Amino acid sequence: MLDAAARLFGSQRFHEVRMEDIAAEAAVGKGTLYRYFDDKEELYLALLERASRQLVERLHQELAHLQEPHAKLTAIVSGILTFFDEQPHLFDLIQRAEVLRGPNASWQVTRDEVFRMTREALEEGRRRGEFVVRDPELAMTMLLAGLRGIIRFYKQRPRDLAERIVDGMLRGYAQCGRGHVKHGSTCP
Repeated sequence: MLDAAARLFGSQRFHEVRMEDIAAEAAVGKGTLYRYFDDKEELYLALLERASRQLVERLHQELAHLQEPHAKLTAIVSGILTFFDEQPHLFDLIQRAEVLRGPNASWQVTRDEVFRMTREALEEGRRRGEFVVRDPELAMTMLLAGLRGIIRFYKQRPRDLAERIVDGMLRGYAQCGRGHVKHGSTCP
């Protein structure tokens, strides 16, 4: 039922989707749908909560086997991009929930967990002497806000995009002569 709702919410405006449309898409009776969800809003929030759990689980799985802080940061970025590429409707659903209700509780928990994972990788990189981020809170906020922009507007997805994003955050982008950007290192 949640998959059917996700497909409809992803292709139509929230107010255009009716419970009977979701029931038909899920191939269940409308009564069955109401047995699990009091109304469309409750179903919508259940969809967001499920997606929130899925993203956190995915990121934990990605990080479980990694040791290097840079690899962990890259896995976090890659996991987020892949998750939203696979479920493009979710981005708009989250945005809608935040505009209408403020930060959604399940997504706030997810954000907090992503911040924790990112902070942990940054602190580990500092302890190992691999990199130092002077203001981790600002860096994490900029990273996640930047990912929102990339998800929304940057439709070309080179295979090394996550690596490029992490390198840009850690090492910056330097202007080299004639306005050319040299990625991930200093200019000659």
